[in-house]
Amino acid sequence: MFPRRIVAEARILAKCRREGIKVPAVFAVDESAGCLSIEWIDGEPVRASLNRWLLQNPGADTGADPHVRGLMRRVGQAVGRLHQIGVIHGDLTTSNMMLRAQPGGGNGDNGDNGLLDDEIVLIDFGLASQSVQDEDRAVDLYVLERAFGSTHPRAETLFDELLEGYKETFKQAHVSIKKLEEVRLRGGNGA
Repeated sequence: MFPRRIVAEARILAKCRREGIKVPAVFAVDESAGCLSIEWIDGEPVRASLNRWLLQNPGADTGADPHVRGLMRRVGQAVGRLHQIGVIHGDLTTSNMMLRAQPGGGNGDNGDNGLLDDEIVLIDFGLASQSVQDEDRAVDLYVLERAFGSTHPRAETLFDELLEGYKETFKQAHVSIKKLEEVRLRGGNGA
């Protein structure tokens, strides 16, 4: 069973890369040993960058900061691209999103806010699957929303900004967001 999950993860990563989604490259798969060799993403998790920003700006209105809003929008766009190609991450958290300096951009050129402007790379596809079901997409969003709220409570109100970014890259976003409302009402049961 375990080797099949490794192969499934490798296939999903390869599909994402073919479709232009920023994920680690797959270098090798050894199904018999259950090993997957992937690209190292140089950077830090969105969780760490956002939490550092929140600590350094204790009185700041997160909704007014263009770097934080931009980050949330880009996270939503990344998830929207994933859902557009029929991939469900299965464990969407800000710990499974890396911020990688863009070529020629220089990590942190704008001070600490510059870190928030780096490229988002989605990682950890061990629980990923392929699905075009609106329910699956909504549960993926719900998991992210719950994780976001517990990890970044001061920025929880920015989830709507994330959903705006999601709408920009996923054509059927309105259906998934409507389904998300249903999942919220039942508290994620069955998710």
